[in-house]
Amino acid sequence: MQGASGGNVKTHMDYAYELDLVVKPDSRAPLFEREYAAFTGAGVPLFSLGGGYYRYALIDILARFHARRGYFIAETPIIASTYLYQVSGHLDFFRQNMFLFKIEDHDFAIKPMNCPYHILIFLSHLARYRQKVRLPFKIFEAGRVHRYEPSGSLYGLLRVRAFTQDDAHIITPEDKAVDSLVSVFEEMKLLLEKLFLMKLDPQNITLRLSLSDKEKIGSEFMGTRREWEASETALEEAAKTLRDRYGFDYYKEEGEAAFYGPKINVIMRVEESGIEKEWQLGTAQFDFNLPRRFKVYDAVREIYGSDTRVFIIHRALMGSIERFLSVYLDYAKGRMPFTLSPVQFAVVAIKVGDPSVDEKIAKLAESVHKGLISEGYRSGMIETTKTSLSGEVRRIESTIKPAVTVYVGAREAEEGYLTVRPYIHSEKKRISKKVSIGENPHIDVIMAVKDLEEGIVELAGYPPRIPGDVSHLL
Repeated sequence: MQGASGGNVKTHMDYAYELDLVVKPDSRAPLFEREYAAFTGAGVPLFSLGGGYYRYALIDILARFHARRGYFIAETPIIASTYLYQVSGHLDFFRQNMFLFKIEDHDFAIKPMNCPYHILIFLSHLARYRQKVRLPFKIFEAGRVHRYEPSGSLYGLLRVRAFTQDDAHIITPEDKAVDSLVSVFEEMKLLLEKLFLMKLDPQNITLRLSLSDKEKIGSEFMGTRREWEASETALEEAAKTLRDRYGFDYYKEEGEAAFYGPKINVIMRVEESGIEKEWQLGTAQFDFNLPRRFKVYDAVREIYGSDTRVFIIHRALMGSIERFLSVYLDYAKGRMPFTLSPVQFAVVAIKVGDPSVDEKIAKLAESVHKGLISEGYRSGMIETTKTSLSGEVRRIESTIKPAVTVYVGAREAEEGYLTVRPYIHSEKKRISKKVSIGENPHIDVIMAVKDLEEGIVELAGYPPRIPGDVSHLL
């Protein structure tokens, strides 16, 4: 198979280009002797129209999913005074990965992390509403961040300078830390299984606990021995709970913790072409650095009492939208879930050369296509002939990969039914449904594939509706 980049095996960027998720940075802009990357800059992905649909639908689902699970939703600025990152410590320890600039002789940074902003929001609420603020306090943001990466390390969507984290922070009392950690994993499992149709089971999932070297606490690992021991105990208790509940095994890596706290990572094993690879999914990390620097411990004790101990947990279920997408495209061979697919429906009108019949076919196909858009879906329509049909189908299936294909031919137009073929991820193939139609054929099509959105309803309350006529993508 020829990849869009000219190789024999498709990469995630080939899939992303074919699905119209991204503008290829190494392709030339028309009438310019320059590549698109010359306009955007290296490591700054330019999402195309299909990518816009993907991002907005995904972020809508993420926001509603988290809100339904007790998280507050945040939207924080893309720039900040460097004082914010001076207090957080990033300016001292992360400066080489930050973009810094001046405005009217004041120093600013493009946001490399969302966490300092989230702590400011928490402190603001604590000062205004005091004991009305309940713990655990959970705050979520699909936050765009920018970090400097050397040009030699940049690759597709996997390693970039601009990306969006599904970022959340949990400020939890010590006695609720285990429950908070277990909840993070269950949120990740629910999201990936219901939205991305990935099966997480003991055969492909392992938990990795990154712990401190106790001899280096206070030098290479900040915080007190008591803080480390309490948080690492909570990590292992959570891992044991997940093992007992779901059968997932875990292992410990001593000395592999971040300097600011221990963490638990979810590792998925994926087999590709006979080779087993590891893919890091969600992560939850304790942090002793930010709460101390921002005086969170002091503020909490002032409000809730001197004996109140809290932890701050950083967590991400996907890591970043871009990096997750890059690995998922390889994992799923470019097959996007129905709700996130740039082309949700492809309506194929198969003309036969008889003007009267072809008119019926075109009228029915157009009715279905426009009706789907009116109901909030993304639909594309193409016309073909019986002799060209197989070639058109191969082309569409190898590139844009619509989630559902609807065929309208002579028999369908004459007999009042449609052939609907959704792609079923669990079976890795399309199945055919013969759908009888009435006055509103597009509604009959929607009802025939409504099960494709059931998982999204469970996650977010309802599936996002971002309609579009995407015929030009077919």
